[in-house]
Amino acid sequence: MAIETLPLDGELVKKSNALARARWSAESIWEPRLVALLASKVHMDDTEFQVYEIPVSEILQGAHSGRHYQEIESVIDKVMSRVLTIRDDDGWTKYNVFSRCRFRRKDGILELGFHPDLKPHYLNLQKYMQYSLMEFLLLPSIYSQRIYEFLKSWDDKPETIISVLDLHEMLNTPNSFRANFTEFRRWVLEKAHKDISKYTKLIYEWEPIKKGRSVIAIRFTFGKKRSLPAVKKKLDDAKEKQSQINNAAAITAMNCLKVRGETCVGGHQKKTICDICLKFRPQESCQK
Repeated sequence: MAIETLPLDGELVKKSNALARARWSAESIWEPRLVALLASKVHMDDTEFQVYEIPVSEILQGAHSGRHYQEIESVIDKVMSRVLTIRDDDGWTKYNVFSRCRFRRKDGILELGFHPDLKPHYLNLQKYMQYSLMEFLLLPSIYSQRIYEFLKSWDDKPETIISVLDLHEMLNTPNSFRANFTEFRRWVLEKAHKDISKYTKLIYEWEPIKKGRSVIAIRFTFGKKRSLPAVKKKLDDAKEKQSQINNAAAITAMNCLKVRGETCVGGHQKKTICDICLKFRPQESCQK
């Protein structure tokens, strides 16, 4: 399947922050794309969900074959079997995504409706997040899609921190990623950052928060590249280490100069030491 960039660049997806942070066990990029396409049809002034129409051409290229229709039906089956889980301090709530779907073969139209229980997360919203439908459709992985939605629900703040356990729960990651942070970092966090930076306007940085040797949380910081606390500390430590190296080299050069005198032509120390030594000599000695 290949996405066709037919939706207008100005189309937006709006939903509650809680829904953007929900747990969802999507198996392919096509499921979140289909939900986003449907959400873009919901108007801010709607008081009830409508039956919304989505041309198959907005989802697939060349969608005029039996194989493509079967693929669409498979995606619909999976989305209609999915459960969205929203957790709060008092417990959790689980939702189905769609209430119904009908495909009109004659004009290639999907008739879709959100489940009525989702109305508080799409209609009459006082606080909500929104993002560009076009940007979302370009994201090439489930993890990039989910992290993008999660971050967009927080990007009015300077930063957000989420525990690694909660992040795994939200992304529905496999046990292999939960047991190996290096793999999780490579295939989820770093890849999502690369994808989101390439295909969207969202600018953010991230860093692990450790307790001992274990990574317990991830800090996401928004806006143009800023110095995250841990990054700044690393830079400061590197500067301090380099300063100590420079000081030690200067002391070595001065001691060598005292022993060998100003007529020394060098060659017995490292080049950097000899270069420093030259700077310590009187100007007239250097000109001899």
